[in-house]
Order: sequence, then C-alpha cells, then structure tokens
Amino acid sequence: MAPTLTQILNAIETTLSAAVTFSQDHDELTEAVVDLPMLQVYPDAGTMDADGRLDRKTFQGGVRQRGYTITADYFARERGAGIGEEMGALVAGIDAIEAVFQTQDTKPYFGLEGLQAFGPVSWTRVTFVYGEAKFVGARFTIPVRVF
Repeated sequence: MAPTLTQILNAIETTLSAAVTFSQDHDELTEAVVDLPMLQVYPDAGTMDADGRLDRKTFQGGVRQRGYTITADYFARERGAGIGEEMGALVAGIDAIEAVFQTQDTKPYFGLEGLQAFGPVSWTRVTFVYGEAKFVGARFTIPVRVF
C-alpha cells in the first residue's frame, strides 16, 4: 500500500531534523519562529495518474502513481547580525541538509516503505518575513513519487 501524504511529510521531517536544532511538520507549524536553525516541512503541490497506465506491475495490472512537491523551509538566522555571519550560517545549514539527502541513496527513502523515488531536490535562497522579523534561509523543493 502506498504511503499517505501525512506519512511522507512525517518521514521527510523526521529524517531532515538531524540537520537542524528545531523542526516542524505540516501540523506543527506556528506563527512565530521558536528556535534557530529551524526547518518547516509542508506540502506544496500534487498530481495523480487517473488511469494507472504510467506504470505496470506483475500480470500487467495498472498502478496509480502519485507525485507530490514537498517544501522544506530552512530558517538559518535572523537578519541583522551582519551579512557575513548570516551567509555563513546559511551555507553551513545547506551543507548539513544536503548531507542528509546524500544518505538517502537506497530504498526505503526517508525510512518509508512505498516511497518509490524522490528528486531532483533543489533549493533557493530566501529572506523569510515572519511577523515583524526577517530571517535568512533557503527553500528546498523535494519532488516525491509513490505508487
């Protein structure tokens, strides 16, 4: 049986939490940044194959594929300490998160049976605005495939 979206989000958050001090899954998000560095994991988009003709299993049985785009926002440091310190914290955090992704080289990816593929993972530098505060960080985009 294919994992649910909730299971996928939990598995990715749990795995990536090794790279940060604090992490929040989709149902734990808060209106404030509690601790730094912080990672927030939530769904961004999804697709589903309606007819099951994209993949075949034994005896030619069709399988419905689902694809999700998962977002992981990494908050490295609050703006204001100095751009060099902020970028230093950002790059160190990106390195740590990428190192965790590198360990996901065999199934079960993120420790979750049924997650068939993920990637390519990409990231973009972001200045997050949360309430009155600004944070330097990165937004990781993680495509996943299940069927």
